[in-house]
Amino acid sequence: MPTDRNLTRAEVATYAEVLLSGAKSENAVFEVGAQLADVLDTVRGSMRLRDSLADPSLSSEARAGVVKELFKDFSPSLVSVLSVMVERNEIDLLARVNRAYSQLAEKELGAVVVDVTSAVSLDDHLREVIKNKLSRDLGSDILLREHVDKSILGGIIMSAHGKRLDASMATQLEHARVALSTERIGGDE
Repeated sequence: MPTDRNLTRAEVATYAEVLLSGAKSENAVFEVGAQLADVLDTVRGSMRLRDSLADPSLSSEARAGVVKELFKDFSPSLVSVLSVMVERNEIDLLARVNRAYSQLAEKELGAVVVDVTSAVSLDDHLREVIKNKLSRDLGSDILLREHVDKSILGGIIMSAHGKRLDASMATQLEHARVALSTERIGGDE
């Protein structure tokens, strides 16, 4: 793994540009971005997978084989880029490649991609309300990348450009729990 920051930036940019080029040829720029985010979540969520993909005792072909099998239903361009990354032992650049790809994809699509997480699937009306509000606030067309996570109980979480708005019930309940556990309620001092 190179230690020179400029070289690392160049590698990240190259991975993102190659991925965008492949996604454009597949006519799937937005979809590949969603898949890349899913890959990042999967890798972050599994220490065993993360360790396997970075394990120098495994051959580069074996690590690439893990990627090809695990993500076989994903974009061929994405699987190809991921395979090269693990072969070169650069899977630790995945989060940075995701950010770089997102920026390039937004320029290509002419819209801001917003991740929206809710406890249940959004209906068409709510989807349009969210898109219209965000479009006015951000001054751009909006593409929603929707996620369902029952653990948030209700409400919504939105994120774009590294900023996150968490209006989920789970977070509100946690804030209430913290406030109640730190407040003195009655009694003598």
